[in-house]
Amino acid sequence: MKRSALVLVAVALASCGGAGAGDGTSGIRGQALAGPQCPVETQASPCPPVPYEGTVIATDVESGAEYTVDTDADGRFELPLEPGPYEVSIVSETSPPSAKPQTVTVGPDSFTEITVSVDTGIR
Repeated sequence: MKRSALVLVAVALASCGGAGAGDGTSGIRGQALAGPQCPVETQASPCPPVPYEGTVIATDVESGAEYTVDTDADGRFELPLEPGPYEVSIVSETSPPSAKPQTVTVGPDSFTEITVSVDTGIR
């Protein structure tokens, strides 16, 4: 049920962005993970990233149009988009957290799987 609710939210948010938001047959989906979680990580004491609850933003490289979707409690998201290149990151009012933007190309009739790495700033 959570996944279908997330998809409905993603479709609603993307359609607010105007033309180019997609018809639901293509886009991006994946998970946002925040790390590091510890200042020191060792083999004996691993410190894996945790799901990031926040907003993922996809900017159309060609038009500059922006589309957003909120992640769920597991950091997962799905955002319908028209085929083409997008720069994907997170929305953040402060730094950290931050995410280095990554360029993703969405193909026709498919969802591109990505992981958004969110830097917590812990060193």
